[in-house]
Amino acid sequence: MIEKTTRTGHWGQERRLEFIDFRLLWEGRLNRADITAFFRISVPQASLDLAKYQEIAPNNMVYDRTQKAYIPSADFKSVFATFDSNHYLNELIGRENGILAPTESFIGWVPPVASLPLPARKVQPEILIDLIRAMHNQQALVVDYRSMTNEVAIRTLLPNAFAHDGNRWHIRAYCFKSAMYKDFVLSRFFKIIESITSPTSVPQDTDWNSFIDVVIGPNPHYDTNKRLTIEHDYQMINGEAKIRIRKAQLYYLKRRLDLDIECNTSNDDRKQIVMLRIEDAQSL
Repeated sequence: MIEKTTRTGHWGQERRLEFIDFRLLWEGRLNRADITAFFRISVPQASLDLAKYQEIAPNNMVYDRTQKAYIPSADFKSVFATFDSNHYLNELIGRENGILAPTESFIGWVPPVASLPLPARKVQPEILIDLIRAMHNQQALVVDYRSMTNEVAIRTLLPNAFAHDGNRWHIRAYCFKSAMYKDFVLSRFFKIIESITSPTSVPQDTDWNSFIDVVIGPNPHYDTNKRLTIEHDYQMINGEAKIRIRKAQLYYLKRRLDLDIECNTSNDDRKQIVMLRIEDAQSL
């Protein structure tokens, strides 16, 4: 039985073995030229890497003389690559968006792909740096922050964590003016005025440290075939799937999935899923 191998972080042979495994898994073929071109190593070194891979996983690949390449055997089992579609798709979209350079991606043949652009939210690098350093040093910040509901712009915050709601970045921070933890949109910081010692001690962020399971199910007004389609789509078991989140994220999850909108008809395609209940989960 082949043991699962974890990534060590080294950029030597183990990284090249991971590359071999990835190409066999997702693209179904690999030759020495693929290895030498990507890593800029010699042919003899690539041959050694292929021999090492065969030593680790002797039944994973065979040489196809027609293709002049190694292909996965019928008994192939990945030993390095993540056997998860999201891993490949996230890497694909990372390349499309320019977040991931071709030299940082093991994908060789790139299928056509497009992503939906969103309006840009500018986060000033200087402000992000100050927030990171304040968080690391447990310092408070006096900031010029413009919210949609509060006219007072200057406030003192103690940054605690970053959060992403699927659309925009927030920083979770204790607001000394409000005497509570709040989420602050990064792009709405106008200026960091100064870094100071925390004026007072602050309580634990209970909502951040607490986890809940949001249990979802298909639209109850759907017919059987539609419900089965949604159950398969979201990998539901007995008509339910759980999404584990921090309690502080509940508002954003409900808004993103329209879980706070009632569904009254079977024709409302916006409401394919509904929230069935919320369950407590373990805390940090």
